[in-house]
Amino acid sequence: SLPVGGQTVKALVHFDRNGFGYTLDRTNGKVLVAQPYGPGVNWASSVDLKTGVPTKNPKFGTTAKNNTEKICPAAIGYKDQQPAAFSPKTNLFYVPTNNICMDYEGVEVKYAVGQPYVGAIVRMFPGPGGNRGRFIAWDATKGKVVWEDKEALAAYGGALATAGGVVFYGTMEGWLKGVDAKSGKELWKFKTPSGIIGNPMTFLAPDGKQYVAVLSGIGGWAGIGVAAGIGAEDPTAGLGALGAFGDAGSFTNQGGVLTVFSLPERVASK
Repeated sequence: SLPVGGQTVKALVHFDRNGFGYTLDRTNGKVLVAQPYGPGVNWASSVDLKTGVPTKNPKFGTTAKNNTEKICPAAIGYKDQQPAAFSPKTNLFYVPTNNICMDYEGVEVKYAVGQPYVGAIVRMFPGPGGNRGRFIAWDATKGKVVWEDKEALAAYGGALATAGGVVFYGTMEGWLKGVDAKSGKELWKFKTPSGIIGNPMTFLAPDGKQYVAVLSGIGGWAGIGVAAGIGAEDPTAGLGALGAFGDAGSFTNQGGVLTVFSLPERVASK
């Protein structure tokens, strides 16, 4: 439950590919909050809270045989499959995001078994500011970013919020980072062997110790160039991903590795 508009509501919070963060009343589906969580969202200016329908900008609409330029966000979304995390201690959501825009040209296409069936030529590129990722803390009761940590590449893995006030997330370069839940200040980081698109997790082992683990291994849409060995010569390759992430191979390598960290014993206060 979250306090929205002076009332405590049973909420459902969703971060859509379209760049808007939605807070709904989960008992009836009513939209309570709908605000952009990514910079430069331009395909729509707002969302009607009564109907849930976005107010679209026709300048950035897509049509057949026309190349629409500088649409934000790109087809990969300001958030793709990477899950967010919630902390009941801060009442904030922690969201790994992409900062990618695109040019989009609709084309006629015939279905072929085993081939992507998209019907468009897509070229992705970095969004406002040039950084291709952000890790944000989001206040779902107001629809606003509380703090953000910018990333060179997309923050394409999941988030883990802990009771100790530390939030963990991974980067496509392979960094596992621990940040302060209230401020976003970086507290710790470790370079894993490959880009992280998996989800950090924590568990209490039979030995009584707490561990944090993450599976690294670059891939997915953003990492398709490295994972599939596609060169960056054509920015529309990889369904447009190479235009934005063609240099990902210079940051990290292929390979799946599970890395596990033990947390230090808590020191008793004197």
